[in-house]
Amino acid sequence: MKKHICLSFIFIALAGAQALYSQNAAAKLKSAEEHHKNYRFNEAAGIFRNFLESRPDSTLTTQADSALNADVRIKLTASENGSNLLKFGSSPQLITKKVFPINDFYLNIPGFKENSWVLPPAEYAKGAAGKPYGIMNFTPDAKAMVFSAQDESGSWNIMYSVRLNDTIWSAPEIVNENITTAGNEIFPHLSPCGKKLYFASNGHSGMGGYDLFVSQWNEETSDWDTAQNLGFPYSSTGNDYFYHNTPCGNFTIFSSDRETSENQVTTYVTLTEVMALKQEIPQKEAAARANFTFSSAKSPRQAAAGKSNAPSLLPEQSAYLKAADELKFKREKLQKALDQLQKRRRDYTATTDSLKRIAMEKQMVDQEMDIMLLDASINSSVTTMQQMELEMLGKGLEIPAITGQAIQQQQQEQKEIPTFAFASAQKGAAPNVIFEKIEPAVDLSFKIEKEAFIADLSEIPSGLIYHIQIMTAPKKASLKALKGFSPVFERKLPSGKYTYSVGIFHTYAEAQKNLATVKKKGFPTALITAYNNGKSVSTKQARTIEQQDNSIYRVTIGGYDALPQDAITVIRANTNRDIAKANINGIMKYVIGPFTNKTQAEALATALMAQNVTGVEIEKLENK
Repeated sequence: MKKHICLSFIFIALAGAQALYSQNAAAKLKSAEEHHKNYRFNEAAGIFRNFLESRPDSTLTTQADSALNADVRIKLTASENGSNLLKFGSSPQLITKKVFPINDFYLNIPGFKENSWVLPPAEYAKGAAGKPYGIMNFTPDAKAMVFSAQDESGSWNIMYSVRLNDTIWSAPEIVNENITTAGNEIFPHLSPCGKKLYFASNGHSGMGGYDLFVSQWNEETSDWDTAQNLGFPYSSTGNDYFYHNTPCGNFTIFSSDRETSENQVTTYVTLTEVMALKQEIPQKEAAARANFTFSSAKSPRQAAAGKSNAPSLLPEQSAYLKAADELKFKREKLQKALDQLQKRRRDYTATTDSLKRIAMEKQMVDQEMDIMLLDASINSSVTTMQQMELEMLGKGLEIPAITGQAIQQQQQEQKEIPTFAFASAQKGAAPNVIFEKIEPAVDLSFKIEKEAFIADLSEIPSGLIYHIQIMTAPKKASLKALKGFSPVFERKLPSGKYTYSVGIFHTYAEAQKNLATVKKKGFPTALITAYNNGKSVSTKQARTIEQQDNSIYRVTIGGYDALPQDAITVIRANTNRDIAKANINGIMKYVIGPFTNKTQAEALATALMAQNVTGVEIEKLENK
């Protein structure tokens, strides 16, 4: 009896200790989250690390414990990311800020055409009703569109489509892995030149919640480059949803819930920084700087400008000023080109003369190319200047004002701040666009499913192939009688009877390997048959043909839910071999072939890779 009493006390004590541990742990985590929210990342990271190191024996952890550990690791990573982002923060000048409902805040951001904010086409608007995430900015004269759409798992992914001609758009595809994550990517929109994609994401590395990112279009790969965090203060510990530079070049606008509830956002308007001065932001100042309530005698740029009046400049500082002047000239030239292009687009819309429209189209294409090259040159200059800043800071040198003359700097600071006004736009109707239809590739891999699939005879590739014939019937067989085999090929004989064969096998050994499975499924008289370029041959003849060339090849493409149109175009231009979708070692791939020699396969693979199609491989299939 005493033993039972002692055990009861021990269990009660253990339960009490566990409850006390849980309470203390919860309090510590709450404290760490508060530190993180207020940008005290080092303190938050320290608590998160200590929490993980002090967890109970892992053999005693439950599924809930594992989930908690994973959540804490995510928060630790966000704190470490936040600390790193503050090392290269900027301090833009606030013009104004205003609170709006999250469901329509974008309607108040200037710089977008009236009625251009719309829901995506109906087939991609799942989950968008009543939520702002699926909203897109679209105009009838646009050459590309981006929008966020939900996948089957409920995640939001950015879809990208380009105009193919006056009426047809390419089938929207999820943007590449440089942008798409396991999290959500929302509120995407393109810069006026179409070469920058801005969006919010909670899947990329950031301070936590949604951060703001930009990706540049890479002309060499014809795809989007790695997404870059726009950095502090545009990204914060709150949810940051939208970033936009107005066409006039005066203002940068971004929206965030860092100061509001989850149903509202604050839209901040700052003066656009021609060349943002990147400096380390002390963590104790970050919360005030994020909300633009921090006050100091001089801004970092003003302080740098005041110190640039030294009697002489070092070579590094002189080179920096020269680069800044060149950057300013390029930006002014770019803005003039964008304004001129917009005017030409308006003139083009108003012109009905077909000959004039053709000439104007050529002018616009040429100018778009010039804008693209100029934009790339600006990005290169910005990268160069950022590197120059880091090198000067590393040497302990002051970063001079961004203009070559101190007087010009003073004049710029004395200029009247440009007038800003929020917009009050109306939402437009969903666009009535026609997307290119891409027929999904037929999966001709041999398998057994719930219901049999009868494939078209035209799907059979040319060259030597083997089937497993399962029956001959006096009339058409029912799907139930085919017992779930796929693919099944039905042929009508001159006698009026029907034969049924399953599978496409490129070697006798492959067919032999699956023959036992077919027999056990209820077709004990099943046998292997062969066809060469569509004509029936005996298995003896087939094996002789097979031995004449010991290897056949196929080209596979992995990593795509649907083949890009560029890939289909290249395949059709290089071969008449069929395109199939097959499960190869547990991975769904597109298969083109077979090829009777390696040279043919290599020619196709090379052409695909030249068009930046990824996941291309050549597979050698040995005949046994």
